[in-house]
Amino acid sequence: MPPKRHQQEDNVDSWLMSYADMITLLLGFFIIFVSVSEPKKEKLSAIREGVQGKFGVVELASPFDGVFRDLRGIIEKKDLLAYVAVDHTDKSLTLELSTLAFFEPKSADLDAERIPLLEEIAERMKAADYLDAEITIEGHTSDLPIFSDEFPTNWELASARATHLVRFFIDHGIAASRMRAVSFGEARPKVPNTDLQGKPIEANQKQNERVLIRLERNS
Repeated sequence: MPPKRHQQEDNVDSWLMSYADMITLLLGFFIIFVSVSEPKKEKLSAIREGVQGKFGVVELASPFDGVFRDLRGIIEKKDLLAYVAVDHTDKSLTLELSTLAFFEPKSADLDAERIPLLEEIAERMKAADYLDAEITIEGHTSDLPIFSDEFPTNWELASARATHLVRFFIDHGIAASRMRAVSFGEARPKVPNTDLQGKPIEANQKQNERVLIRLERNS
């Protein structure tokens, strides 16, 4: 009789392991579900606090984390961190390309040497279709006059570069309905083009020559 009672006690305790496994699986599913959705910040904070209170510290990743890591890895591998910057938030991801490295001088023609990188960027953006993100290409220049028959002002040059990139990405399989091109010319410099005395700052002017690729999730 005593051995039989011991066997029954073991059977009573065994269900706890199955219950713990089920709770762990539910927690994993819950974290994945929240990480690819876009709840309001207040709700996300409340969810995070509730999960941490029950199960300890849990970090809920931004939906753009995977794309960001992929792009960052590609840029580092190609040793182009001096010419490409990538950043992201919960709602957007931005790539900043130096036009001095990606376009021919005073032209909207892409530098052939950078085509392979742009093709890889296109592949990562296609892979981000599940994020339902709109893609905006912004053209920016410095305040240096263009002196070109093809582009009378920096507005036309910035516009042509942005449009050229849009066409490139569409040709590489990104839906045209997701894309738009915007020109800011020299109107929104990243850093001042001149010092307080009005003298040009060449290093700053180079920074302002850029194109932004911005992925933003729909509300």
